[in-house]
Order: sequence, then C-alpha cells, then structure tokens
Amino acid sequence: MKKWILLGCLIAVVIIGITAYDRVTTSLPVCEDCNVILITMTNLRYDHLSQNGYKRPTTPNIDMLAKKSLIFENAFAQTSWTLPEGISIYTSLYPSVHRIMGRYDGTKLDPKTPTIIDLLKKNGYLTAGFMGGFDYEKTYGLTSRLDHLELCPKETQRFISAAQSLRKPNSYGQFACTVPKAISWLKKNKDHKFFMHVQGFDAHCPFSNNGGKMYDKDYSSDIDYSNCLLTFDRTEPETKDGTLKYPVFTPIEITSKNPWGSLINMVYLGYRDIFHLNAIYDESITKADQKIGTLLDEVDKLGLSKNTIVIFTSEHGDVMGKYGRFMRGGPLRGTYYDDVLHIPLIIRNPAIKSPRHIDGLVQHIDLAPTLLDMLGIREPLQTLAMQGKNLAALIVKNREVNQYVYAGSNFTGSLQITLPGMDRSRIASVRSKDWKLIIEVLKHDIPGTDRTELYDIKNDPKESTNLAKKNPDKLKELQSLLSRWIKQNKL
Repeated sequence: MKKWILLGCLIAVVIIGITAYDRVTTSLPVCEDCNVILITMTNLRYDHLSQNGYKRPTTPNIDMLAKKSLIFENAFAQTSWTLPEGISIYTSLYPSVHRIMGRYDGTKLDPKTPTIIDLLKKNGYLTAGFMGGFDYEKTYGLTSRLDHLELCPKETQRFISAAQSLRKPNSYGQFACTVPKAISWLKKNKDHKFFMHVQGFDAHCPFSNNGGKMYDKDYSSDIDYSNCLLTFDRTEPETKDGTLKYPVFTPIEITSKNPWGSLINMVYLGYRDIFHLNAIYDESITKADQKIGTLLDEVDKLGLSKNTIVIFTSEHGDVMGKYGRFMRGGPLRGTYYDDVLHIPLIIRNPAIKSPRHIDGLVQHIDLAPTLLDMLGIREPLQTLAMQGKNLAALIVKNREVNQYVYAGSNFTGSLQITLPGMDRSRIASVRSKDWKLIIEVLKHDIPGTDRTELYDIKNDPKESTNLAKKNPDKLKELQSLLSRWIKQNKL
C-alpha cells in the first residue's frame, strides 16, 4: 500500500513539475519587428459587441477584426475607471501597486516604474498616442513617455470642471478626432517600427449621437440624454405617474463662481427610458466602430496588416440600471459587476495563423507580458516587476494561467467636490469562472459599513441573487483569497 502511495506522490510531483516547466518555457510564435496598434474604446461592455451575441449589430468592423484574431471570452479589468486601468494595462501592475487611483490628488506614476512604452522604445520602436484627453494626459506620468502624443480635447482643457465634463457638448475626445490624427501620423511613419495607441471616449457619457434614432426611432421624451445620467450608489425605484422610476442625478448650475457645479435628483427613468438609454449607448458604439473601421482599412491600404499586431479592448464597461446604478453606479466605486469588469479583448497577430476563441480567465495586466513575448522581447518579468502573466500556455496549449482574477481600488475623496457617496471607500473583488465575491467598504475604519456580495456566476451570470448569507462556506473561501490579495497588494 505504501508503495502505491509513494508512486502516486511521485507521479503528482512529476505532473506539477511538467506543468510548471511548461508555463515557464512555452512561448508564442514571434512576430519579429512587428508594429503594434492598441485600440481602446473606453466604457465598452463585453456584452454589447455584436460578435459576442448582442441583439443589435453594433460592431461590424470590430467583428471583422475578430474573425482574424484571438478572442478572449473571459477577460477582466482591474478597476472600474480609466485612469488607473490604463496605467495597469501599460505597467502590468494592479492599481494599488502603481498607486494612481485619483485624478486630482497629485499622484503621478513613478518614473522608475517600467511600462511597455519604455521597453518598446528600448527595442527601437517609435511610440505614439492619439487619445481623448483627461485620464491619458501627460500629468499622470504615463503618456508623457510617448515619442508623440495628440489629445482630443487639448491638454489645456484638463481642469474643466467634473460637472462640466458630464454635460454637453462632450468634453471627452472621441474617435472622430483621434482616428484622423492617427492615420496622418501612420502615413508618415509606416516605414518605421512603431507602437500606436488610438483611444476614444465615444461610449462614455455624455453621448454624442443621433438621439438613439438608429436603434429606437419611435421613442419620445423630455429627458435630456445628452447630459450624463448617473448615480453614486444603489437606488430604489419610486412611483411616478403610476410607474416605477429610478431617481438619477444630472449636472446643473455651473457658473464662474461655482465651476464644479452641483448635482440634484431631477430626472426619473422608467424601464422604457432605460431601454432608450441603452439604444443611445449602442448608437455611440456603432458610430465609434465606423471610425475604427476607417483606421483598420487604412492599415490594410498601407500594406501593414502582414506585420502589425492589432489589439482591441476597453478599459472598462458600464452599468445601465442594474441594482438602480447608472454610469457605473458611481464613477469611482461600487461598480464591480461583470457589466463593468468583463471587457472585450481581441488580438490579431500575423504570426498566429489560427484565429479562435479562448475561454481561460485573463486579466488586463496579462496583456503587457504577453505582447512582449509575441514580439520576442525576452525581458524577465521578475526584473520588470510585472504582476501579470504571459498567456502563452493558454494560447498555445489551452492551459489555464489564472484560476482567479482580481480587481480593487481605493477612493479617498476630493477637496474639490463633495457629492453623495463620495466618502473614503474601498472596493475589491475576486472571480473564478464559477463564483465571484465583491466587498465594498463604504467608509474606511467604520464598522458596519461593509457590503458583501457573492454570486454563483455559473448559474447566475447576471449577478441577480446575492448568496453571501446562503453559502457561508464559499463566502469564507473567497474572503480568505481576497483578504490575502488585499494584503499582498497593499490596498
């Protein structure tokens, strides 16, 4: 009997050793000296792409790209807003590690923290960015490293008020501005090895659109959808005119003496209104997809498709009324449902000849080390202090590299603005393919302010039933994992 036990242990050790060796040594086909184009449509939900089975034909051009690409079905962001997420993509670090989690608190990325910009420049790449401003401005220490940067709107508009940015006309730059600038630069630099990031806030409110007529032409209302409609926490519907409607904030009262403006409950959205809000959102996605199609067509015309890796993703998604939350239910916290964290990730690599769907769990922080491997840049990840994983084993051998994915950020408030729910808070989540735990600390160091949500993702993918009280064993298991992650990453 002992003999069989010893033999079993030996086999287990060998299997573990082979698996570990495989993960270390498996490499991707190298696209030597290939260019890289990163396209990010900020605020785009995974489930609103037509190629992901959505009910509307929102993304025909992205769908065409996907047919020639690796499609990661289970890719997740590390937080719910663009500034920290963009830096996580570039650094392969969780937000609590790179520490950039506030737009107005003066924090800046440590110049010693390596990014894919630095590594590509070191390997002879020209680097350029064409972005919508705000979270991609030079002041945060990321895009200042690019050789060439153009912002829409211009960087001088950064200190436009928070409330003003939520009102019409859209202060966030869109693909209608960034794509033409990118194409102009591309034509001049196509003969040099390059990295280019093209970004737009098209799917971010306030929407620039045709009033939703593309997908909901029969709707009529006095509600002004060209302003942002948002909440800062869960809301409960109220009866208005005999119908249940959600109270939603909208920005008003912006003056020279009060540039931050104020927000009041002045709009009530019923289910028909929410349907129309989704139609406007989808219309903005389709308009953006058209511009992205123009960019991809130009890449083909210039003969660059054969030696250019194209990556398409979104920094995060959005919430359209789930649990009475709108615009992520508060821009900086309370928003870790899959509607927000589950993001599209599509990679077209000329060196990989078999486009396919990949089901394994992936994090945004895995993108940088995977891209470096695709380009044959063999910098040791330990030296770079990257926290993400090279997805080579997942792509080449369909071997899982992440059993869990994590997200988390702090919000410490702002001296410049005081709004409902804008207290110091923390939110974090851990997710497997089957289960997800979200823990929200509404006020730091104040007992009783935690909100715990446990979801059986396998059987309840819409996160509709909180099982925190009904499944204590699973709750305890995931709480232990998340607590360890929070401690390790100093969240």
